[in-house]
Amino acid sequence: MMKFRYLSGLLLLAATMTTAQAQEGGSTLASSGVNAGFFDTEGMYSGFRLPPLGQLFENAMTNPTVEILAREEAIQRELVKKEKRSLLEFFTGHANYTYGIMDNYGSNSTVTSPIYYQYMGSQQSYWNFGASVSVPLGDAFDYRGRVRRQQLNADKARLQKEMAFEELKQKIATLYVRIENNLIALKTSSEHAAAYKGAGELTNEEFKMGDVSVRDLAETKRWEYDAIVRYQELQSTITTDILILEILTHTPIITNVIVDMSLDSEDK
Repeated sequence: MMKFRYLSGLLLLAATMTTAQAQEGGSTLASSGVNAGFFDTEGMYSGFRLPPLGQLFENAMTNPTVEILAREEAIQRELVKKEKRSLLEFFTGHANYTYGIMDNYGSNSTVTSPIYYQYMGSQQSYWNFGASVSVPLGDAFDYRGRVRRQQLNADKARLQKEMAFEELKQKIATLYVRIENNLIALKTSSEHAAAYKGAGELTNEEFKMGDVSVRDLAETKRWEYDAIVRYQELQSTITTDILILEILTHTPIITNVIVDMSLDSEDK
């Protein structure tokens, strides 16, 4: 109980000193770690908001899993059309046309005249057309059944696509709610970690002056470490969930922000 009161007093004192230092100039505030980068006071989650959930659902239609099933449905729809046209397979037709010139050479001779040759040619053309019907009884009686079965395959492909999309939307909604809740918790966790960071710096200064024991210093540092680790783990979880959400929905959310921040760091 004494340690708890002591630690609470340190936190209250650290917060009071932090406020006073911030009003005076803020140099000691930064050295105490309250404005440290990993507390994200001015990082990429400052004022961050997720895109509307409806927009994410709409963009998720381009997800490869949904796209593949959509193509499969389109194939099955085309096969339905093919089955409906299969009646034409019972009919056959033919037509042909022939054109040519018939050549004929003749020769004749007598005792009083030499041999002579005579050419006789005539143009000829032929054409005909026709049609025939051959109806296999098994295929004829099963025509409507084949069309119906193919229609069911198309409907099955549509339902599989819708089912996959519903599962994808559930994953997106789960990530969305978790990210929103964690973003709210991140602010509290940031303030908590900053307060313990300030308490750790204050206790360290008091230890140097001999006002606190090494045990008290170690206890305060342990609380400081735990608070910072919890904050960093929460921030890591948020970042991972957002990146997964980007992959599922094909929507850039923080990727561009991370790239811009990296470029700014390189420029500096």
